[in-house]
Amino acid sequence: MTFVLIFFGILIGLNLIPGLIKKEYPKTEKIITRIVFYATIIFLILILLSFFGIRFKGLYTNTIIGLTFLISSLFYFATKKNTRNKIKSIVILFPLILAGLYLQFFNQNLGTYKVNDELNINISQEGFLACGEIIRLTKSRLLIFEKELIYDSNQCLRGIDRIEMIEFNDKRAEFLIYHNREMDSENPYPYEIENKNVW
Repeated sequence: MTFVLIFFGILIGLNLIPGLIKKEYPKTEKIITRIVFYATIIFLILILLSFFGIRFKGLYTNTIIGLTFLISSLFYFATKKNTRNKIKSIVILFPLILAGLYLQFFNQNLGTYKVNDELNINISQEGFLACGEIIRLTKSRLLIFEKELIYDSNQCLRGIDRIEMIEFNDKRAEFLIYHNREMDSENPYPYEIENKNVW
């Protein structure tokens, strides 16, 4: 709660900047408004797709989209004159900014390991209360997306730096996961996925 109040105070401070600056820059305001609009649309698409287990491919793609949205929103607050439209946009953008900050700090993609041409294992960190890192089996879709097939948060492994495939067929997949031994002393850790119409 303290973090939200501090962040809200920063937002109020940024909104006071346009009142202190006597010069107006209508072209700059227009460009920043457009960037915020498009960044918000793309960020909303990112959030909606994540509810269906679909993400953009790439280790840093989601991070870049989130940062673009956050930075453009802060520039918007610091440069746009205070009007009714700006107040309406603050009401809309504030929850999205909080979601963006959460995704930047607590939903980081830590690594992608190839299983075959279509399947990958993604490792991510989600929240400070998580036992370990999240293991996802994903499948490539439409060239730029990947669909989550398996979401596993039960392994309590941290510091995963390598995944070795031992066996992969129509019935099962077996891997060895190398980690930092912080939560589990067995290293490499044997990890098995049964195919229940997953791939």
